[in-house]
Amino acid sequence: MTKIAILDDYVGVALEYGDWSALPDDAEITVYREAIPPERLVHELSGYEIVVITQQRARFPRTVLDGLPKLKLLVCNGRTSNVVDHQARIERGIMLCGTAETSRGDAARPAGYQASPGLPAPSEMAWALIFAVAKRTGIEDRVIRAGGWQTGFPVPLAGKKLGLLGAGRLGGAMVPVAKALGMDVVAWSENLTQDRCAELGIRKVTKTELLSSADVLGVFLVFSERSRNTLRADDLAEMKPGAILVNISRGPIVEEKALIEALLSGPLAGAGLDVYDREPLPADHPFRSLANVVLTPHIGYVTEHLFRTAWQRMAQDVAAYLAGSPIRVVTDPADCPPMVPQ
Repeated sequence: MTKIAILDDYVGVALEYGDWSALPDDAEITVYREAIPPERLVHELSGYEIVVITQQRARFPRTVLDGLPKLKLLVCNGRTSNVVDHQARIERGIMLCGTAETSRGDAARPAGYQASPGLPAPSEMAWALIFAVAKRTGIEDRVIRAGGWQTGFPVPLAGKKLGLLGAGRLGGAMVPVAKALGMDVVAWSENLTQDRCAELGIRKVTKTELLSSADVLGVFLVFSERSRNTLRADDLAEMKPGAILVNISRGPIVEEKALIEALLSGPLAGAGLDVYDREPLPADHPFRSLANVVLTPHIGYVTEHLFRTAWQRMAQDVAAYLAGSPIRVVTDPADCPPMVPQ
């Protein structure tokens, strides 16, 4: 019997969206709808030959891989994964298959990605969170459901300043909407160029000016060890009193403890968060009890089309491997980035 584990299928669509009919009769699939705690990962998965890591929340450092003697195949959505220790994986002879047809270019984007003249889905989510906090839609919704009524004032965005921490594809997509709303836009990142700012029609500023002048600060950096804790306590202390912070990138870019303190005692008036240091967010996490925070469960990139396409390809990866002719195998060293710690 070939045992297959599908991890983090929170919505419960893996078996419906993927065509698993091509698998051998002796293949047994176990779907995990809830996250496996990191300390239980080895115990839960020790008997599996194939693990589909789906949303790439479970992490596979060397210590975990060494505890999975039967593991022969990992399948991920996208080109590759930075939640796997690739050196240890290669040493163990564990194959990795993704959902991208090639290792570079547009075809390397996650399965289901669709280029369009509109906003990318994560940028749409950033605006949803900005409105939810600035216009208090998420906050007052909770108040009304609890029996209350009108607890604060919505913030007009016209004439306000949007600060972009990162002005790549997602951050840059924020600009046309901001201008349509009558907002000024400034940006900073370590690699941001004047040419990129000219292309977007925005102003490049220093990090200090970004923090001290932005009424709304959006986090759009790519997460890496270099970008971890880009915003620490001293950075948040520089922010404009009454500012709103929105993060749809990765939680650890903003130091979590410092963010909680800035929301409790200033200068931040509120935050909209789609990403967290640990996901799913623990039930007792302070973010869950902060009245000035609007939370979403890392769904900024999620669309039904993306998931339908991704599950079809991940099912194909598993079937091809079991048939002896694996497809979309990750072999390019450039597609095996260093594992980014939680």
